[in-house]
Amino acid sequence: MVRRLNVYLYGQKAGILSEDSLGRLEFQYEDDAPPLSVRMPVRKTIYEPIYAEPFFDNLTPEGDALSLISKNFHISEENTFSILNQIGGDCAGAVSLYSDEPKIYIDTPLKEIDHVLLSKIIDNLPTNPLLTGMENAPRLSLAGAQSKFAVYKAGDGKYYRSDDEHPTTHIIKITNKHFNGLLENELFCMTLAKKFFNDAINVELKIVDGRKYLEIDRYDRKSLNGKIERIHQEDFCQVLGYLSRKKYQSDGGPKLPQIYSAITQYSSQKATDGYKFIKLLIFNYLVGNTDAHAKNFSFIHLDKNNKVILSPAYDLVSVDVYPRKIVSHDIAMTINGKGTYDSLHKKDWIALFTQLHLNATSMMKEMKRTFLNIIEDSHVLADQLNKNELTSSDIYEKILKNIEKRYNTLFE
Repeated sequence: MVRRLNVYLYGQKAGILSEDSLGRLEFQYEDDAPPLSVRMPVRKTIYEPIYAEPFFDNLTPEGDALSLISKNFHISEENTFSILNQIGGDCAGAVSLYSDEPKIYIDTPLKEIDHVLLSKIIDNLPTNPLLTGMENAPRLSLAGAQSKFAVYKAGDGKYYRSDDEHPTTHIIKITNKHFNGLLENELFCMTLAKKFFNDAINVELKIVDGRKYLEIDRYDRKSLNGKIERIHQEDFCQVLGYLSRKKYQSDGGPKLPQIYSAITQYSSQKATDGYKFIKLLIFNYLVGNTDAHAKNFSFIHLDKNNKVILSPAYDLVSVDVYPRKIVSHDIAMTINGKGTYDSLHKKDWIALFTQLHLNATSMMKEMKRTFLNIIEDSHVLADQLNKNELTSSDIYEKILKNIEKRYNTLFE
């Protein structure tokens, strides 16, 4: 028996995703459809599983969220089609999947998420991922393993339940009992990143009824004439054709040179994005973000003709400030064959730049100039955050030590 889902992009039907009796996925474009991926340009013939499966697999959640969704809906974690059939209405980017035609909402009142409901959602989120336990829950799919959900934030500053006419605009992340100060950690790293990346996304630490949470702008959304529009994006597992479970190099996933090569092949601003990618690698090294895997780098589609640029910096967290007994310190993609930041020296970065066919000497000088004030900037930021009771945290001191040590290793 063949099952089918209608795939929409920018609200336009792009094609049909099919699952055959063996569970294999295929995709076929509609005529005059916008392209889903740089790896899958529009064509008349069907895209076989080697193309379709990586793209659609990477739209599904991961980790505990996927396990709980699977249990809630009584479907297999391995069945990408069934997962998307249940929660594919508001995926990352501008993709939506429906078994029938999407519903049209005209003048339907939005349902507010007030402080009482928000507190309840936060309390229940670890066992109720993506709001799947709510009555008439929104059909949204957020990739990633961290506990989070998404909301529509209106012009009045209030949160509302999303629907097909009001896509989610912000991601809400909650505390994690295993990682002390995780929200403050991401707040610090993302705020510091804005010193070096003009387009780094905005994050804000908030509190509701004693519960802290991080409000994160979605970079794959924009406001146009007062209406929220989706922006299409694809992560580098999709760009390079890897399943989500292979997002780490150690699991057979992408390597740094592959991502850099894809940027120089597909980006509409190759030099700018190539340079930005190198800056991100250095920033991740300095703060200790070992979890910079292939799904944490993405392309944004600027139009419906596969014109793409590298996405803003997102999901920047100092992972190796936490003990090895609770989290691996292995980096997601090796540098000059080395798998931890503590094992790296200046020569390894020079070797990487050479491997990427860059002028290593010039690149080292440019990176030193770029990050010349990062230690001072980090101390100023930590002092600012510690003056506020809400954002104060002892995690900043650990990140500062990382930055100072790594800066001296790389540039002194």
